[in-house]
Amino acid sequence: MRTTLKCSMLQRALGLSGLLACAASIAFAQIKPIPQIAKKGDKFTFMVDGKPFIMLGGQVGNFSAFPDLMERAWPTFKAMNLNTVEYPIYWNVIEPVEGKYDFTGFDQILHGVRAQGLRAMILWFGTWKNGAMDWSPNWVKADPKRFPRVLDAGGRPIRVLSPHSRTTLEADKRAYTAMMKHLREIDEAERTVIMSQVQNEPGSLGSVRDFSPESNKLFSGPAPAKLVAALKKHPGTWKEAFGREADEAFNAYYISSYINEVAQAGKQVYPLPTLVNVWNGGYGTNDNWERFDRPGETYPSGGAVAHMLDLWKANSPAIDVIAPDIYHQSPITYLKILNSYHRQDNPSMVIETGRGIAGRAFFYAIADFAAIGFGPFGVDGGGPDLRPDMAAVGADFRLFKSTIPVIAELQGTPRLKAAVEETGVGARNLIFGNYDALVRFRPPGRQPAGTMGPAAAAAVSEPAARVMIAELGPDEFLVMGFESSVEWRPVQGSDFTAAQFVSVEEGVFENGVWKRTVLGRTSQGDFAGPTVSLPAQGALMRVKLMRY
Repeated sequence: MRTTLKCSMLQRALGLSGLLACAASIAFAQIKPIPQIAKKGDKFTFMVDGKPFIMLGGQVGNFSAFPDLMERAWPTFKAMNLNTVEYPIYWNVIEPVEGKYDFTGFDQILHGVRAQGLRAMILWFGTWKNGAMDWSPNWVKADPKRFPRVLDAGGRPIRVLSPHSRTTLEADKRAYTAMMKHLREIDEAERTVIMSQVQNEPGSLGSVRDFSPESNKLFSGPAPAKLVAALKKHPGTWKEAFGREADEAFNAYYISSYINEVAQAGKQVYPLPTLVNVWNGGYGTNDNWERFDRPGETYPSGGAVAHMLDLWKANSPAIDVIAPDIYHQSPITYLKILNSYHRQDNPSMVIETGRGIAGRAFFYAIADFAAIGFGPFGVDGGGPDLRPDMAAVGADFRLFKSTIPVIAELQGTPRLKAAVEETGVGARNLIFGNYDALVRFRPPGRQPAGTMGPAAAAAVSEPAARVMIAELGPDEFLVMGFESSVEWRPVQGSDFTAAQFVSVEEGVFENGVWKRTVLGRTSQGDFAGPTVSLPAQGALMRVKLMRY
């Protein structure tokens, strides 16, 4: 009403020009702030609609991003408690004929996601998808003279497009830019899409690099001086500068240069945050324990794997996030990868993950690594009843969803901690300002009474207990988790000997305000000790304590 009144006054004062100016101001006011990744000190915050946001994502299958298949998946997305759905955009679908774009399916899916009240991350399946060229258009695949393929060490072409081809780069860049331009036209006001992944698990699977004559000539020449200086290498040829990693580093340089140029062109049209995801490998981070873990063999060469991450960060400034895809079930390996990508120049995000550990890994990622997003792969296809491998993450998201405004503020501080059950770990001690919190898990490997021998071994269950604790104030905590108990005592060395509850409430946040649920439990501490129990189905509790 106030804006309308001002416009009316302006129109009378300035006539038509005033009316046009006012209309433009109203249109501008109605556009939500563009998503961005803000950094303050060492902390990254994903800002969506001008507010802190943590992506509770779910990625659909590689072949699922078609309108009819996505339509069937809406109940699954709801059951998963997602706030963001990740889905591919296929170059060969939007540009089936060179220079002619078809955004019909693109628009249908986007409108459907928006109608579900979800945000979206789009995944550009262009030159690279899982270290190959499979989603590039047929007119690209069928013309290797214009769009050359990588040649392996024996001179044989493989199903990977060469990163040295300017023609291929320009074709990919035109298509990606056309998509981003169209996206801005239909989504700028709503901001349904909040991030764009540029390519998918890029690199070359089948050869460590391109061995074409052009590539060999570049490889024999000096490594770029700017890159050598940034990485503090000795100047010289690629072999002289990078030693045993020369072939992989060479490939990573040209692939990251290529993708950076595509991303930058897209940002000039519509500056959404950008991401590159990583098929992990090398130095003991791949699943292929029984094989030599080498670039181009067990993982795509040239991707932003941990030992190439410095190179990628130095050479692709248009990429805001480099995120690992983690499918490892070993917590040691999972945490190692999280730690590798948790850097002062890179926000933490897990864009693809899966199987049993994912439910526990979410707590690690959010509390210990300040992740701005987390997403299991293959969330579609389960209907309203979640597949067993998705149930734990869906339960995590259900508990966590309302706490995002609170938790996002505490990430990266000592006031947010997680305790996660692993085999052989029955408890964790978490230390806060005024209190120590002892988290006890269900007995690891719990089994039905009376089972012994092989039956007992078969009954051993996957670790599942997990707790996240946020210190809201000196004597106040937010506790969420599953199959655990939490007990508080005054911090060791203080003048206090014991603690007791002032109140314990089970509830949720509504628009950032705590609301005790109707069926929640409230205790004033008359008889209860300072311990809360978190059931198998999970609970979110707000605890107030006093020391004496």
